[in-house]
Amino acid sequence: MRKLLSAVAIASIVALAGCGSTEGRTVGNAEPLASVTATASSEDLTPPEVSFDTPLTATEAGARVVAEGDGEEISEGQNVFINVAGYNAEDGELLGHDFDQDPQALPVDDVMQEQLPMMYEVLLGTTVGSLIAYIPDPDTAAPEPSEDSSGAASEPATASQVLILQVQRAEDIPEPSPTLSEDEVSELEDAGALPTVEFVDGVPEITIPEDTEAPDGLAVQVLEEGDGREVTAEDEVTAHYYGVRWEDGERFDGSYESGEPVPFALNQVIPGWTQGLAGQKVGSTVTLTIPTDLAYGEDAEAMGRPAGPLVFVVEIVDATGPADAE
Repeated sequence: MRKLLSAVAIASIVALAGCGSTEGRTVGNAEPLASVTATASSEDLTPPEVSFDTPLTATEAGARVVAEGDGEEISEGQNVFINVAGYNAEDGELLGHDFDQDPQALPVDDVMQEQLPMMYEVLLGTTVGSLIAYIPDPDTAAPEPSEDSSGAASEPATASQVLILQVQRAEDIPEPSPTLSEDEVSELEDAGALPTVEFVDGVPEITIPEDTEAPDGLAVQVLEEGDGREVTAEDEVTAHYYGVRWEDGERFDGSYESGEPVPFALNQVIPGWTQGLAGQKVGSTVTLTIPTDLAYGEDAEAMGRPAGPLVFVVEIVDATGPADAE
């Protein structure tokens, strides 16, 4: 069900961003959701009790708050944690849910306001505990309408499912950890409070200082400065990398052993990479000591990712981006 949330629910939210105006606690075309009722389950790890008139027919995306929670109102600058359940629009049967897993966070911030204005508007002022019904945009899961053999246009696509989102909690988005200055990094190096790196047969070995807490900010150590152009956050970067956990120095990922560098969009990786590599020169090798919030976050283990502060050695092999096309 985790895939249902990330692939379907978020896609539905994106689709809603292009729909019409909102009124009260509705988004887009919410009329087909008029019969939807939902009650939070009294049992842990189970989805809400949901009913609606079937078949539920909808040709456009829409949303409606079907039950107000009794928690605090959601405000700008919060992470809203939600669970979701999907129901068959034809017969109302439960398709799946993720209420037996940790809720996922949606940041209500200026990025959401710009990219997902409808979701932003329906969440603001809604209370924690609320249940929100969504109709995914039918056009995202169906082919474009076409003409039949008689020349008449075929019927528009209809929604195949209804999603019920429950707002489990809302928390203020913490200020991100800063990037440490060169002087601050130098002080930590002099104190022996940052990792050291040695290359053995072309592969880095990272040593974490003993009995030392990870720094509070992102520490960038330039091991070797390249002579290429500076990398920007919008670039496609090709790099070798080697990553370990600060907690135990255990390797969890890397490319050096295979001999094949990896391409990636610098604006689509963890924030510690984006902030730490932007401004570095092609050909450079750097060590990035990344605090938890700029790595995979507090819920990393639930997503199958390494938890806590991380340390990477990254060698920037190449970079291409918008500036190269000018």
